[in-house]
Amino acid sequence: MKITKISLTIILTLTSIISYTQSNHSFNAETQAGYEYNYFRSPKEIRTGGAILNEDELISSSFYQDIELNYKYRYKWSKNRIRVSMNPFSRIFHENSDDSYWSLSTNVKYDYKFSRKTSLLAEARFIRMNREGLGGDQDVLINPLGYTNYGGTLGLQFAPLTNNELTVEGFYNFRNFDVFGVRDLQYNEFGAQISSVQTFRINKLKHKLGITAYAKKRRYDTFNASDVEPDGERDWDYLKGTLYYRLPFSKQFEIKPSVVYYIRIDNSTNRSGFNQFGPGIALKYDNDKTKIRGTFSFITRNYTDIEARNTDGGIGEDLKYEYSNFQMNAAHKIGKGFSITATMFSRIRSTNYTDIDARSFRNYRNQYAGIGVLWEF
Repeated sequence: MKITKISLTIILTLTSIISYTQSNHSFNAETQAGYEYNYFRSPKEIRTGGAILNEDELISSSFYQDIELNYKYRYKWSKNRIRVSMNPFSRIFHENSDDSYWSLSTNVKYDYKFSRKTSLLAEARFIRMNREGLGGDQDVLINPLGYTNYGGTLGLQFAPLTNNELTVEGFYNFRNFDVFGVRDLQYNEFGAQISSVQTFRINKLKHKLGITAYAKKRRYDTFNASDVEPDGERDWDYLKGTLYYRLPFSKQFEIKPSVVYYIRIDNSTNRSGFNQFGPGIALKYDNDKTKIRGTFSFITRNYTDIEARNTDGGIGEDLKYEYSNFQMNAAHKIGKGFSITATMFSRIRSTNYTDIDARSFRNYRNQYAGIGVLWEF
């Protein structure tokens, strides 16, 4: 992938901003080299046109080079505070350079304190994912990977109880996916979310019990440049709740076990609904030189109206996924402003849908690992 003019503009702009930094600015740059297996999350075998395609023909893997920048600005006056962040990222694949991609995430947050316990919260965000798949053919890749997202959030944060923080917000997102094949896809979503965190101390360590939940509606529109497939709409509702507990063992080390329950309701075709649940755990270690962040979760997703299939047909069971997710990020300071970093990621999906004539709904494994250098200004 050629480095785009947009990427160069972002890097040059952020560099010039940092040359005039004040105490309210922060900036870091990181590069990592590593290897990613099956980055399109393909199954190991499919049959198309009577021919069997195997793992060597379906799965794309490559050594990669990551380049990531993080810029943050904070300004506070009277009862007001504004925070701005920009996060350009690029992953360049060495073996398959055309599959390389970049993204840009930006947001602006504003809060106003009505009193010591009550604040107004607002956020505007923009995300651009510039990534291409292998085309719009179902036998190759049926989902678009590139998109542009605009969104906003407005809410209140207050303390109804002692040592409690309650946040209530409404949000909106518009996402326009890049055109793939003969199809174009976009959605609007809006909803409300709530978060309650109760803090208390045990043996001078701060514990937190929290719950977060949201309800949202997502409306898809599909547009086709072909008379074979008509335009269409999808109307999906989502409900999600997460319960967690932050358990510190020392000032440097804590874990956060959690459990999540997630529902999608298909109001348009009564086909794509599911319920999803499972436990997770996060860990955090932080001392003067070393930072480690890790997460693991095991999630089960049960579809309510899609029947699982093998190559001979339906098997009399609803479609089911099981996800095993793991991620670890570490950084160790080696000098003034410099750190050695490492990343590991793994997602394994198992399913009872084993029809080799289909690419969707199948098993896959996607994993990567890398090491690099972080420069903090």
